[in-house]
Amino acid sequence: MRPSRRLLDRSSVRIAFLCAALVLIYMSACERSSREAESFTSAGVTHLQMGEHDRAIRDFDRALTLHPGLVVAWRNRALAYREKGDYERAIADYDQATLLAPSDARVATDRGATYVLLGDYRQALRDFDRAITLKPNHAPALEQRGRTHFFLGIVAQAAADLQRGRNFDSTDAYAVLWLHLARRRLRQDDREDFVAHAAVVDSVAWPAPIVQHLLGRLGADSLAALAAATEIRGRRQSCVASFYLGQQALLRQDVRRAAVAFEETRNECPKELSEYKGAVAELQRLTTDEGGSTP
Repeated sequence: MRPSRRLLDRSSVRIAFLCAALVLIYMSACERSSREAESFTSAGVTHLQMGEHDRAIRDFDRALTLHPGLVVAWRNRALAYREKGDYERAIADYDQATLLAPSDARVATDRGATYVLLGDYRQALRDFDRAITLKPNHAPALEQRGRTHFFLGIVAQAAADLQRGRNFDSTDAYAVLWLHLARRRLRQDDREDFVAHAAVVDSVAWPAPIVQHLLGRLGADSLAALAAATEIRGRRQSCVASFYLGQQALLRQDVRRAAVAFEETRNECPKELSEYKGAVAELQRLTTDEGGSTP
């Protein structure tokens, strides 16, 4: 015997209500998981800023367990691994972030910076190229690509990138310094521009003494004393100052003094600093250049 139409209608209504309730329960659970994931991510960022990398990584692990598609958690866990010196894991996380957010120029830039730390400059350039294609005014990618070109001895391209980067971020003192180095290595007279660029950046905080020295307003001995008295993240800045003193020695074709300064930077500076990378590259060029002349 067939059920009546009324019974079928009531059954359909009950099923519809049940489905709607399940959907609401599912959506509520997803929303709660998303909020919890964001909370863990926020805690991880706080721990990362405090230098507590392992705690930060645990927070990001929890966030990603709850919300595997949370790009900000992948990106920040990669940064935590990178700051710990675990570059391979950092690259793996940046790869995942790239899959989830292929149009994010920041992810491409950060992965490129990690390849620089691995010494894989060619792969780093590919990432910086991609970031700049995605966002042509992305100053961090332009500046990092410029420094990477400098490491490789492609100085004209370095100067072009650094100038473009400075156009979008005029207050970065290190960008001003590297642009000046590139132009001087090209034998360009950029005194007027350097004075103008230096006037925009902080005239007190480090690396202001380096800027003042390169402007001829502070002697080498005074720079060395200030560098020895300045600490950033618990590190004195003497080895950083040595890199720029080495660059000046190269411009004077004083290869011996340049090599001594670069060796101090290589031996004393942390490997993640651009000055360390630059010093290593310069020493390699000085070693392979039979005449020991300025590159």
